Amino acid sequence: MPTAPLPENPTEVPDLPAGIGGTDPQAPAAYTPADVAAAKELLTGADDSEPQLVTALTDEQLAGLDGYARPQFVALPWLEEHREQRAFVAGVALRTLIAAEQVLVAVDPETGARSWRAAPDLAACLVLRRTAAVFTTAERTVPTDSGQQVHRLHTYAHPSGVLEEEVTASGIHRFTALGPQLAAERLSAFVDPLQAPAAQTQSAQVSAAQLAAHPLAQRLASARALTVLTRVTTADGAVQQLSTYATPEGLMSVEAIDPAAADPMLEIRTLTPADLRALTTVLTASGTPDA
Repeated sequence: MPTAPLPENPTEVPDLPAGIGGTDPQAPAAYTPADVAAAKELLTGADDSEPQLVTALTDEQLAGLDGYARPQFVALPWLEEHREQRAFVAGVALRTLIAAEQVLVAVDPETGARSWRAAPDLAACLVLRRTAAVFTTAERTVPTDSGQQVHRLHTYAHPSGVLEEEVTASGIHRFTALGPQLAAERLSAFVDPLQAPAAQTQSAQVSAAQLAAHPLAQRLASARALTVLTRVTTADGAVQQLSTYATPEGLMSVEAIDPAAADPMLEIRTLTPADLRALTTVLTASGTPDA
């Protein structure tokens, strides 16, 4: 789709609640064939040799592109602190992307219709994060002198590769294209940032109500990092969740056997490095064969 010169009238800069992909924030974002082609090309070049940083966006830039009123499935920590200015800062951020020619006016060669479109790398990220077969979130909380700090890692698994979205505590989103093995390796490092020593294998089952009185509760409380892992299969909406605790003695996981129960039984076990890698391999797999 050809691009047109930037409009001279600044009032033509879009201020759409649904972002550049449409006008209705409740409707799915509209992607052009060029957007989809850019997404396929991005993952085609991804492999397991080294990560390929695609781009970095602020909360407000992402909101401008994806829509400040469009429901989000990832945290926007900086924007959450400025809720009352959400529309304004998203519009300002979108203007900066237009000035940098990362957002341009596209002209449909058949109809002549003009619309705002993102540059190929940006468009690829927008498509991949909204169309993944499997979406996994790792939310890691680490105690600091200034309080709890939360860091997030999202992986969007596709048959041809993985898009990773790292979200810092200050609201910077770093997008990286990865091969499946490298995605699993990076998620393992995120879950166990201190490389906790391999502990003696232990396992136990205890109800949630009785966890505080269990002998392993004190060990869990000593965790230097707590990570909540959530895997969503988009085809059926199935959700799996567990938590990992990076303790001085080693890495442990806690998972509810029946999450819907009033007082679910929790399975607690230690994770060896091999266990962790097997877990993250499953979490970052698309679950579908290569196209």
